[in-house]
Amino acid sequence: MNSISSNQLFLVCPFCQMEGFIRRHFGDVFFLTSPASVFDFEDDAYLKEVKKTIHSENIQDIYLVGDVSCRFVRNALIPRKLGYLWCEQFISELCSETDTSISLTEKLLRKQLYELSAERIFGSELKKGELRLHALMTSKAENLISPVYCEFLQRMQLGIEKKANGTRLEHVPSLELIL
Repeated sequence: MNSISSNQLFLVCPFCQMEGFIRRHFGDVFFLTSPASVFDFEDDAYLKEVKKTIHSENIQDIYLVGDVSCRFVRNALIPRKLGYLWCEQFISELCSETDTSISLTEKLLRKQLYELSAERIFGSELKKGELRLHALMTSKAENLISPVYCEFLQRMQLGIEKKANGTRLEHVPSLELIL
């Protein structure tokens, strides 16, 4: 269904069951799921379909969501043998001895934002102002949502408008709200 207004896409972990929580706070939105919200857009056919959906549904804001109680994050904090999902390896490479579920979730979100902002994935759309990326750290148990800001991403999301008398920069608004 195409819509005149812009829509939002939330990238979430299916095991965290965030859909109802997100809908209560943001209304009717779209979801894309991957374990631990770790997305692998290396598959060109998959990336093409995601971009096609983003375009056809007029999605302009993508929110990467990480819940501090995610079982993959919690498991990475416990010394044990890794499971069989590739996201577990991805998270374990970020984890340090001093991490908590909050610090590891934030690292994971920042790393994913960096990867999603790559030119090959969503970088060109970000630079053109066609998309905005956001990260939200949540605690579903405490009913909390907190934006995770990344300076490199905020710089990328500056819209550039050329005028006859030069170039003007305009800040593209991002999520300024903590629920």
